[in-house]
Amino acid sequence: MVSGPARARYIFLVPWPLRPGTGVNAVVLGLATAMRDRYEPVFVVTGWDAPPPGQIWVKLPSPAGGLRSNLGFVARLVPNLLLLRKIVREAVAVNPHFICLELLPLVLLRRLRLCPKLVLSVHGADVAEALTTSGWRRAMFEWMLSSADLVVACSHALAAQVRRVSTRARIAAVWNAVGADADFAPTRPLDARYVLSVAHFVPKKAHDVLLRAFKIVERERPNLRLALIGGDGPGRQTVISLIESLALRSKVDVMVDVPHPETLRWICHAECLILPSRDEPFGIVLLEAAMARTPVVATRVGGIPEFLRDKIHGLLCDPDRPEEIARAVLTTLSDRAGTEARVRAFQDHAKAFTWERAFARYRAKANLV
Repeated sequence: MVSGPARARYIFLVPWPLRPGTGVNAVVLGLATAMRDRYEPVFVVTGWDAPPPGQIWVKLPSPAGGLRSNLGFVARLVPNLLLLRKIVREAVAVNPHFICLELLPLVLLRRLRLCPKLVLSVHGADVAEALTTSGWRRAMFEWMLSSADLVVACSHALAAQVRRVSTRARIAAVWNAVGADADFAPTRPLDARYVLSVAHFVPKKAHDVLLRAFKIVERERPNLRLALIGGDGPGRQTVISLIESLALRSKVDVMVDVPHPETLRWICHAECLILPSRDEPFGIVLLEAAMARTPVVATRVGGIPEFLRDKIHGLLCDPDRPEEIARAVLTTLSDRAGTEARVRAFQDHAKAFTWERAFARYRAKANLV
């Protein structure tokens, strides 16, 4: 084991304050925990919201928001190059999570060989932005991806999307993981029986499909409730409006920005966790459900079928098919023997998805010392 002072620094960059939670935050914190015996993780926040103590704050302007922001980017380029150079000096690697044009100075440093190995980790929304943009912005995304020593995608499906942006990028798929020490509280958050979805309130998470599916389920299970937990997003008001129009106001609970330990408690006591996404780069919440021994119903999109086998670990459905999702949920609730067999199999399978294994693959693919 390497002692603390002798550990090389490993720099994480994220565009928002880093706090315990799901998604990208869970990935960064999971990898950081797994590396602590070998490297000292350092967190750098590049956005415009102040981070908590212990995280370095570097406000990097974007060149993609009009004349004013472009001028700000140019004016701050040299000072930001110098500041980033000071931060990353003598680190073993620099690993931004969530790729955006604010990272152009860092990539330039790497091209000038004034920066250690650059590992770009993509998670879905960043790649979607790169795919939908064009012109010089698309060219900048391609340049960043092709300039990195390694681009890590959280699934083979996402890696294929990265290749559509840059055929020259060196890409590796590294599956996400789940913490084995998650605290699944024994007390129920709700007296009634409920099914649950944990997903950001954005259109690709398909809350509209889920609500229509639950309307079908509710006819056969009138005492069942639906709980929706997610980070706030542009789709939340649409979700609330649809709940009203489907006359489900008394049956659906909508919760925003719930702390992660409390989210785990909701997962632990759910009759079923449902992930009806239209696109899903990976889906860590499914592994969390597996560790909590909660049955899962999900769509066969993105990276989900890479680690979740239909009828073995859970039930998979086609996206945008509320009737199919409803049938899968009803089967999960009624076929107790089959559901219990899938729960056991998925929990055993999920135990292999450790952050130590994920980071070992990072090290091997990036040839880190």
